[in-house]
Amino acid sequence: MTLLVVLSMTLVSPASAAVPVGGRLVFAGDFETGDFSQWTQCQSRRYSGSCKSNRVAFYGMSVVADDHRQGAYAARFELRDGDKPHWGGGERSELARYNVGRVHEGDERWYEFSLKFDQAFPADNGRFLTVVQWHSDGHGGSPMALLVWGGQLFLGGKAPGAPSILIGDIARGEWVDYVVHARFSRSAQTGFAEVYRNGAVAVPMHARANMVDHSDYLKMGFYRDDTASATAVMWADGMRVTAP
Repeated sequence: MTLLVVLSMTLVSPASAAVPVGGRLVFAGDFETGDFSQWTQCQSRRYSGSCKSNRVAFYGMSVVADDHRQGAYAARFELRDGDKPHWGGGERSELARYNVGRVHEGDERWYEFSLKFDQAFPADNGRFLTVVQWHSDGHGGSPMALLVWGGQLFLGGKAPGAPSILIGDIARGEWVDYVVHARFSRSAQTGFAEVYRNGAVAVPMHARANMVDHSDYLKMGFYRDDTASATAVMWADGMRVTAP
């Protein structure tokens, strides 16, 4: 298939570097409010509910000023053995953005963000560990996700036939800038994705399905199965979502 992509502008934030991105800002989740209020829902062992109403101090997720990639603040996520919410599922400490964070069939988006993994980030993360998800609004899990395995970051997900492709080393102890560019679709004839790492193409544009029902929403932070026991720490900063 032939994909024609029109790139309307270039931003110069740390995550984008010289990478072309969309011209219309859809969502900024960069923590520059000093809290998680830009995001819809906070999900962890200690608290699961509206981020704007979250007053729970917890090691699992916090906004910090002592280590950030841009601006004045970043988010810090920590996951320990047994950090499962009372309502079930795997161990998690993550954020969700609904409404403007949703995509539908045919939507094209650029996601700019930076991640830093702790120097002691474990090599064994159980069967899976996701750090960014495009989660189905139905019961299809994450049709597209960024997953850590063995110290490497992959673009994967549960959409039928979607490949798992290496992005690169997680570079423990260093900030790394990413841009994920995708057109969302239940069909690999329409959908595609590509990933930039520190301004260079890490995953070339390729056809892939990245939806399984009517919409996906954005999540960031840790989600893993409960077979892993090692403590994991990660910082995230600069999330910007743009559209053509």
